[in-house]
Amino acid sequence: MNGLMYREYPYLFKAQAQILQHGVDERGVYLILDQSLFYPQGGGQPADQGAIHATNAVYQVFDVRKIDEAVRHYIVPNGQDVCRESAVTLQVDPCRRLLNSKFHTAGHLIAAVAEQLFPQLRAVKGHQFPGEAYVEFDGVIDIEDDFLTSFGAAVQDVISRNAVVKTTTLSPEAMHALADDLPYALAEDKAHRVCHIEGFPPVPCGGTHVRTLQDIATLCIKKCKRKKNRTRIHYEVL
Repeated sequence: MNGLMYREYPYLFKAQAQILQHGVDERGVYLILDQSLFYPQGGGQPADQGAIHATNAVYQVFDVRKIDEAVRHYIVPNGQDVCRESAVTLQVDPCRRLLNSKFHTAGHLIAAVAEQLFPQLRAVKGHQFPGEAYVEFDGVIDIEDDFLTSFGAAVQDVISRNAVVKTTTLSPEAMHALADDLPYALAEDKAHRVCHIEGFPPVPCGGTHVRTLQDIATLCIKKCKRKKNRTRIHYEVL
């Protein structure tokens, strides 16, 4: 895979590519391209969906995964033969991409606000699937009766300031300065892509994001649960 185009162009939904190979595995029939707009499921974010248009066929993409450094685009079989080295047009479903970007950025925002308000919490996991999204923290807090309202108001207040959201790449040296504040180890011999919400520290992330926080619109805190030494904050983007 020569280019993961969504990293640099998260708001580009149509592009050209070439089929390098195709195959079948336990998920179904897949295509591997020389470059891709499609986000492969990972990092808590669902895969993109859409279509790949060839000269005499249209392949509906229902799942995308990165396996052994190659991005596999899983297609609905349509009875037509796949031609290697064919030039194709990629079309990502923009509504799904934008919704997933909202949920992903919202997860980072919740983590940042919670860690700021409750220093004993450290975000360790994010699951940003619509309808089941949550952020999990190492550490616990006292959950007062008005927690959902008060924490939700704090998050919505930050959204109202319309902070800029940027993704960029930091050098190993720059990432080393952040390493002590991370709950996991990072490879020290390579640069890392980060998500940076204005006003908060950058965090390593390979997902897609909105341009500004107001693009999220309304973020609803649904519930907060404690189990052993972990806290989960569940949310929805409306």
